[in-house]
Amino acid sequence: MSERIVVAAALVEDGRLLAARRSAPAELAGRWELPGGKVEPGETADAALVRELREELGVDAEVGGRVPGEWPLRPPYVLKVWTARLRPGSAAPAPLEDHDELRWLDTHEIWDVDWLDQDVPAVRQTLAHLGTADGLVAGHPVSGSPQEPGA
Repeated sequence: MSERIVVAAALVEDGRLLAARRSAPAELAGRWELPGGKVEPGETADAALVRELREELGVDAEVGGRVPGEWPLRPPYVLKVWTARLRPGSAAPAPLEDHDELRWLDTHEIWDVDWLDQDVPAVRQTLAHLGTADGLVAGHPVSGSPQEPGA
């Protein structure tokens, strides 16, 4: 069976990263993840991420750059992360599907939640990609390029 992509969003606002607590399935309930989901056949990763964020959080998001790396999940799935931001006028994120709580985490709170095991290295790489190895940079551009001025 060929590899299937699971997309996740490093949704950043005001220097904080959005984390979502799983409510389903039972074996993942209570643990935290970057929001996202499976890419459907014939769908691009960007389109899947926009769709998943709309379904899971009720938001209209814009996909930014891809965070380097990929992390194995149960076969045949592999996790890939993209930066994202809320579009102007989007509703505030709400836990609509498969989640029961959302938290915006600042630099000092990132490791206060119990991340799913497979999300830990993805979150570490995301933090490094967004500008610093130990936290988020407020106002950092969604592309994650440290050479660009803050947005």
